[in-house]
Amino acid sequence: MRKTELKINLSNLIYNIEVIKRFTKADIQAVVKANSYGLSASEVAKTINDYVESFSVITLDEAIELRKHTDKPILLLQGVHEIDDYQIVQELCFDFVVHSNWQLENITNFNLEESRLWLKINTGMNRLGLDLVDFQTVLQNIEKIKLKEIVLMSHLAASSIKNDKQTKEQIEAFNDITNNINYRKSLANSGAIFNFPESHNDIVRPGIAIYGGKYNEFGTKNVSSLSTEIISIRPIKAGTKVGYDGSWVAKDDCFIGSIPIGYADGLPYFKEPITVIIKGKEFKTAGKANMDLLMINLGDDDTIEIGDSVQIWDFDSDLSKLSEEFNTITYNLLANISGRVSKNYLE
Repeated sequence: MRKTELKINLSNLIYNIEVIKRFTKADIQAVVKANSYGLSASEVAKTINDYVESFSVITLDEAIELRKHTDKPILLLQGVHEIDDYQIVQELCFDFVVHSNWQLENITNFNLEESRLWLKINTGMNRLGLDLVDFQTVLQNIEKIKLKEIVLMSHLAASSIKNDKQTKEQIEAFNDITNNINYRKSLANSGAIFNFPESHNDIVRPGIAIYGGKYNEFGTKNVSSLSTEIISIRPIKAGTKVGYDGSWVAKDDCFIGSIPIGYADGLPYFKEPITVIIKGKEFKTAGKANMDLLMINLGDDDTIEIGDSVQIWDFDSDLSKLSEEFNTITYNLLANISGRVSKNYLE
C-alpha cells in the first residue's frame, strides 16, 4: 500500500482554540469550509464541538454533511445560491448570510424562525456585501422577517498585516454604520484576532488559525503532517537529465530518489526545487513536479534507503516558508490535498 499520508493531530485543534481564547473574549465560530481546509470537517467538528459557538461552511452539501455531526449553529458563508435553498435552510435550521438584495426575494415564503440571518456589509473589500448606502434600508426590511436573530458582519481584506491602513479603515467603517444598533456583530477573522483586538466584537471567525501553518508565532501549532516514502533510488552520472523535458541536469554524480506523491495528490505544480526532509536532513527536489511522483536529489548521501520516510511538512514545519517555495500560500497547501491521500487521525 502506498505510504503517502496526511497525519492530523486532533489534540492540536483543541490547543489552537485555547490559544485563540487567550486573545479574545468573543464567541468563536470555527470556519470549516473546504472540508476543514482538507482535514475533514466531520472529524474537526467532533473534536472542537464543545469549544466553539458555531461553525461555518460555503456550500449546502457541506452544511448537510456537517449537520450529522453537530447540533451547533452552521452558517452558510455565501448564503443561498438560489431561493429554493431556503427550504433546506428551514428544514435543518442553518444560519445564512445575506450579501445581496436578490437573496431576500420571496424569503417570507419560508419559516426561518430557527435560523440566524447574518447581514453582510461591504466595508471596503469589494467582494460580497451590501454597500453602505443600502444597509439601513435592507436592515429595515429584514427586521420585518421572523428570525431567530440578526447578526451584522463584514470581512477584512488584509488583517494579517499588522497596523494595515485598509483594515483600520474597514473597522472604522463597520463601527460607524453599526454604531447604536443592538445586534451582535462579527468582523474578525484569524489575522484580526491576533492583530486587531478592536475588531473582535461579539463573534470571531477563525479559519487557518485553528489548523496551524500561519500565525504560529502567536502560539498555534500545525495540525497536519504530510509524508511519504522513498520507493526508488537511482545512481546518476554528472550531466544526466532527469524528469520531464530533461529540465534538471545533474551537476555531479548523485543519487536520485523517487517518492509517490505529486500534483494529483494536491501539491502545487512546481518547476523550481522545493525542500523535503529525510532523516532530519534537508534535500531538494530534482526536476518538475509530476502528477504522481517527485524526484529528490540525494547528492552523494548513500545512507538513504528504500522505505525511508520523507516529510513534505511536519507538525513543526514553517508552512509559510514552504508555501513560498511552492510559490503559493499556506491555505493552498492545506486545502488542496486530494482524497487519494490517506488520512491518519492522531489523538
